[in-house]
Amino acid sequence: MNASSTRTRRTAVRLVVGIATLAVLTGPAASLATAGDRPAPAPGGAAATAAQPAAADWPTLKAGSKGAGVTALQHLLTFRGQAVAADGGFGPATTAKVKAFQKAQRLTADGVVGPATWTRLVTTLRGGAKGAAVKAAQTLLKARGQAVAVDGTFSATTTAKVKAFQKAAGLTADGVVGPRTWASLLNGGAPAGDRAGLAKQILAQKQITLATVHPGGRHAGSTARQNIVDTADGKGALTSPWGDKPNRRVALDPRMLGGLLKLRTQYGYRLSVSEIVGGDHSGNSRHYAGIAFDITHINGRHVGSGAPHKQFMATCRKLGAQEVLGPGDPGHGRHVHCAWSRQGALRK
Repeated sequence: MNASSTRTRRTAVRLVVGIATLAVLTGPAASLATAGDRPAPAPGGAAATAAQPAAADWPTLKAGSKGAGVTALQHLLTFRGQAVAADGGFGPATTAKVKAFQKAQRLTADGVVGPATWTRLVTTLRGGAKGAAVKAAQTLLKARGQAVAVDGTFSATTTAKVKAFQKAAGLTADGVVGPRTWASLLNGGAPAGDRAGLAKQILAQKQITLATVHPGGRHAGSTARQNIVDTADGKGALTSPWGDKPNRRVALDPRMLGGLLKLRTQYGYRLSVSEIVGGDHSGNSRHYAGIAFDITHINGRHVGSGAPHKQFMATCRKLGAQEVLGPGDPGHGRHVHCAWSRQGALRK
C-alpha cells in the first residue's frame, strides 16, 4: 500500500470515530444524563458538573405503598405502554404492570420499583411535552407544594413550577425534568441536610397535621407546628418553658425531618404530630436533641384506638429510627415515639 492510500485510510477511520463520538454525545442517552440534572453552581461561580443520581436517591416502592409517588409511578407505567389506573395505591394491577415492564427491560421481574426500574421508567421532560409522563411530574410537583394542574401539558406554568422546585432543592433551575429532578421530586424535594427545605416540604403536606397546642400547657412558640415553621425560616426549634431544658433553640435533625416527610410522601400515611422538641419529656429525651417526634393519629385514627401502629412503627424503623415506642411500651399507650440515633445510649 502506498503512502497516499495509507493517509486516506487513516482519515476515513478518524471520520468514522468522530461521527460515532458525536452520536454518543448528542443522542437520547446524553439527553437523559444531563438535561435538568445539574447541581446548582457552587459559591464563587464554580462550574456545575452533570451527574446521575446515586442509587440511594431513588425511593423503593412495592405492593402496599401509597401516595403521590405511586400515582407518578402509575402515570410513568402508562407512558411506557403498561396502562394502569393512577389511583395512588400499589395494588395487584400495578404489581403486574411493573413486572411486565421489568421483563420487557430485561430487569429482575420482582414487582419492586427500585433504582434500576426508575431509571428505565423516567424520561427527560421540558416545555412543550405532553402525555402521561408529564402528568407524573405534575403529580409530584403538586405533592411538593408547587400548585399546578395535572393536565399532561408541560406549559409555561409547569416550567415555572419546575424551576421553583429545582431552586428549592439545590438543582440548576432550568425547568427541565431530568433524572436528578425526578429523584428529588420522588424523595420529597429537599437535599439531604437541608433542614429548611425539608421543613417547607412538611408544611406543604396537607395530610401531615402539626399540633398548635400542647397537651400539658400553653406556649405557642414551642408547638410542633411552630417548631417546623421556625425551622423553615432558618431558625432553631424552641423547647417549652416548663420542660427539663427550657427555652432552648434546637436544630432539627435532617434524618428525622426526612423520615417524617417520607412517612407521607413514600408510604402514604396521614399523620398528626403532637410534639417535636416542645412539651415535657424526661431529662435525657431525644426530643430535646431535635431527633424525635410523637404521633397521636395515623390515617385518622388515634393511636391505641385502632390506628395501625405496629405497621407504622415498622416503617419508622425502615426509615432509620432507632428508638421506636408505642402501645405496649410504658407511657406510650396513646402515641408512637420515633427517634433517630445520637452519640451515647439514651432513653426517652
